Amino acid sequence: MNRTQHLAMLEAMKIDKKNLLKYQQIYKYAYLLSDGVFKIVFAEEKDHTLLISLVNAMLDLHDGDAIKSITLEMQEYPGIFSKKDCILDIIGTTNAGEKVLVEVQQKKDKFFRDRVQYYLSRVIENQVHVNEKYELPRIYFLGLLDFEMFPEEPAEYIHHVDEMCHGKKFFPKIQKVFVEIDKFFELENAGTTHDDNSEAAQWLRALKAIIKEEPAPEKILQNETFQHLINSVKLINFAEELFNAEVKNMTDLRAEHEEGLAEGRELGQAEGREQGLSEGRELGQAEGELKRAREIAAKMLAKNKPVEEIVEFTGLTESEIHAIESTP
Repeated sequence: MNRTQHLAMLEAMKIDKKNLLKYQQIYKYAYLLSDGVFKIVFAEEKDHTLLISLVNAMLDLHDGDAIKSITLEMQEYPGIFSKKDCILDIIGTTNAGEKVLVEVQQKKDKFFRDRVQYYLSRVIENQVHVNEKYELPRIYFLGLLDFEMFPEEPAEYIHHVDEMCHGKKFFPKIQKVFVEIDKFFELENAGTTHDDNSEAAQWLRALKAIIKEEPAPEKILQNETFQHLINSVKLINFAEELFNAEVKNMTDLRAEHEEGLAEGRELGQAEGREQGLSEGRELGQAEGELKRAREIAAKMLAKNKPVEEIVEFTGLTESEIHAIESTP
């Protein structure tokens, strides 16, 4: 199941929760990149073998550098004073004391790069305590993207992003890796990656079979880790409550939007009557709707909702939303 099919299922469940049964008959797998499904598959497993395998593969960690065990932590770094919270999909500490951050991004977001830097800064800030040396652990950031972030590199699907100085990494303790999942799918369909036998490519072939609902390659089916992954993400394994929560989140956002528009109209009409002019009514209504839209946008920003989603629900422009985000 892909993202579009996942959203269609949520819309159907909003009408009738029993529609989940119909989708379970149509689709074999859940949408692995949805927040709820991803966390269940990769965070709730007792020994985290799937998560460790995924991170080692995508970060290209081998032998002595490979992660052997990981302890997951609270996903949230609360905001300080008026600062925004930092909520990651997965954060953990490896057996070597290294930090691992995993973030899944489903939609293109103009400020996604800014958010990554903010998340890293909050995690870094939390590492050094009073009377300790300014010695940071190695920090890995893995971004799994269901959109194209690097169109200027059409033949590359994994991107290691480093701060460079004179051709060398300035601070190699921080490693940022972004994986363009759908780009790999396109390259694989075109035959470009058929000779790529890296662990990352094998993982992405397994994801392709799940997301595209395709037969998995024999090499994938024979791999114990991928067998475990495929069995873990079967749609029938997931409780209705998980998808009900996602439906509720969608409904709450839309209700806030509609409520805001209604309040704006009422406010506009009241102000218009006071002025006694049709022009005043229109202006008041517009100002009321704009004020409420800004309030909704502020709430959605506080919940780290993508800018594109905020634009869709509020009708504000990206520049207006950015201005709200910049306001103390």
